Amino acid sequence: MSGKDGINVKDFLIGGLIGGIVGSVTALLLAPKSGKELRGDLNEHVEVVKEKGAQWKDVAYEKGIEIGNVAKDKKDALVDSASGFVGVVKDKSGQLYETVSKQTKTVKDTAVAGVEATKQAAQKAGETFKSEAKDVGADVKKAADKSKEEVEEASKTAKDKTEKIVDDAKKELKK
Repeated sequence: MSGKDGINVKDFLIGGLIGGIVGSVTALLLAPKSGKELRGDLNEHVEVVKEKGAQWKDVAYEKGIEIGNVAKDKKDALVDSASGFVGVVKDKSGQLYETVSKQTKTVKDTAVAGVEATKQAAQKAGETFKSEAKDVGADVKKAADKSKEEVEEASKTAKDKTEKIVDDAKKELKK
């Protein structure tokens, strides 16, 4: 029963009661009355405070009983609900276990078949790759030989042109 600011109802009621008593006593002590009148007024106020305290005690007791009964009813309802929920969870978990067991077997069988198919496909791909690699190797050798011939020819042409340029340059220098 805490408020937003952390003050509970009990502390508030005690503070209100003490504040009322202090205020009443201060008012009576500062009032211009005779001692007999003052004592009479004090006795009246004390009686009023006692009555209010008794009323607040009774109200708090009744509210406590009401809250206790409501809490007991809610607890009973929650226990009943939880019991039903536990039964449902047991049934569903049993069904789930059976389904998972069946699915696991199916997945295992599929995985085994998949592994075998993958092995066969890998072997076939390896053989195909080997065959094609030989063909590609022969093609690469032919292309390399052709490139070598072209490079030699280009090199010879470049050499001839360079010699011609050098000869022309020598002739020019002699002039």
